[in-house]
Amino acid sequence: MRVLQIFFFFLTLSCNCYGLIWPTPNPAFANGKSIEDFVQATGSGNPSSGLYGLVRNKGKKFHEGLDLCGIKFDTKKVVLDSIFAVLPGKVVHINEDSSKSRYGIYVVLLHKEGGFNFYSLYAHLDSIDHKLRLNHSIREGARLGRMGNSSGGYTIPKSRAHLHFEIGIQLSDNFQSWFKSQSYETKNWHKNWNGMNLLGVDPLDFYRSIRKNQSVDFKSYLESLPHILAIKVRSNAMPFFIQNNPCFLEANGLSKSDIAGWEVTFARFGIPIHWKALGESELSLPDGVDIKLTRYNPDYDFGVEPVLFVKNGTKIIPSNILLSNIEKLFF
Repeated sequence: MRVLQIFFFFLTLSCNCYGLIWPTPNPAFANGKSIEDFVQATGSGNPSSGLYGLVRNKGKKFHEGLDLCGIKFDTKKVVLDSIFAVLPGKVVHINEDSSKSRYGIYVVLLHKEGGFNFYSLYAHLDSIDHKLRLNHSIREGARLGRMGNSSGGYTIPKSRAHLHFEIGIQLSDNFQSWFKSQSYETKNWHKNWNGMNLLGVDPLDFYRSIRKNQSVDFKSYLESLPHILAIKVRSNAMPFFIQNNPCFLEANGLSKSDIAGWEVTFARFGIPIHWKALGESELSLPDGVDIKLTRYNPDYDFGVEPVLFVKNGTKIIPSNILLSNIEKLFF
């Protein structure tokens, strides 16, 4: 019976030949039902509060993920849903101490797609599967743990137990140094897999794109996102992000010793989608200026997404959110 249940799970929830599956046993999304049937709302009761974006505290609080509700409960109304890996990947982080993160007990997987690396994250778990091991490769559909309501620093009621699911990119492999430079009072227990070093997209938008055959994988999904702005940055370093994701680098024949800076184009959600190394003559930044916005889409409506540029008097400048991410990329 268990084998048949697993087969039915894959048959129902696989989105297409990509092999992407849903991270919970709930078939509502695969069956085309509304978000009320698979999204866990906050205490407001509004299912939109469980979606990605500025959806909380009247649009003032950002939620970088998708909250998915359970469908199976015991007699004490404790959720029993298993959580599954959405794609093949490697286990790169396991946190079993809920007090050390607002994610509570969580797992991060690393996925690779032809010159591109990205992560998926599964948070607020009740427990981790006993077979899961750090740095082990796993297949899509592998059980990661059980849904729960674990969290650090605040309480999620048992009645609102859920999976917080993210998918996106890692900004830096030097996050700990950046973290120390910020003089935070808390400790970074999670090295480069701290949530502050992870930049997520809207998971539901990605799944819908795959289901509609608008994208064939996560890389093509990112490449389909609209470009919002471009910046020039003075730096002769070769950032980790572009070493980790060489598919986003424009080949222009410039040697490493001749690099004076970079032009980086940012797509929706703040994804640094295109990188071009610049020589000093192409960089052409005034003395004392290290970052300059060079292009932007004035008609772009950010909606519930993080704002990437703002108006300062008569000038358009990068937002603080974007500047913080640029700092991590080049730290």
